[in-house]
Amino acid sequence: MEKKIVLPGEKIGDGMIRAHNTYFDGTATYAAVIGTINEEGRYIALETPYKPLVGDTVVGVVTDARHAGYSVDIRLPEEGFVPTRTIKVSLQLGDFVLCKIKSVNEVGDIDLGEVRRLPPGKIVSFPASKIPRLIGRKSSMIELLKEHSGGDIIVGNNVYVWISKGSDIPLMIETINMIKKKAHKSGLTDEISKFLQKVK
Repeated sequence: MEKKIVLPGEKIGDGMIRAHNTYFDGTATYAAVIGTINEEGRYIALETPYKPLVGDTVVGVVTDARHAGYSVDIRLPEEGFVPTRTIKVSLQLGDFVLCKIKSVNEVGDIDLGEVRRLPPGKIVSFPASKIPRLIGRKSSMIELLKEHSGGDIIVGNNVYVWISKGSDIPLMIETINMIKKKAHKSGLTDEISKFLQKVK
């Protein structure tokens, strides 16, 4: 199926569709920036920065620890903040964490909650507009990567991807870069599957 280019202001579908870089006028959802409709019929914005939404799952790194709480790098101009009173775990500088965005105010301050400390590993960045491709339809792509990684992988909405220490990190980085370069192609999951089977 050939991908369709969607221009800003063009209708994506009837009703409310929860997707980044879209807006809802009460009856239908429209593209806010140029993008494409992929083979699964989903709208994907092209090369746009991540915009935080309440409820998003994000991967981050603790950059500061104070009595009031923790600052977390989540690949945005403003760091996220975890109030100490809202969590039961104690965090340290450099810890990898998985969080939910609880609130975003008008000046961009972000409060995080539902914090989970991640084991040692590596974080790589991935374009926000291509995150749906990395996850795949019904999580098919990310499950494929996990199957061949030897460990675990978590994809945040905020363009950070955590790869566990026990994974084949060089292979996963190579594969993730392939997905990044070929995100516009149809049949990519099958192509990646054949690549990983050949390597193994």
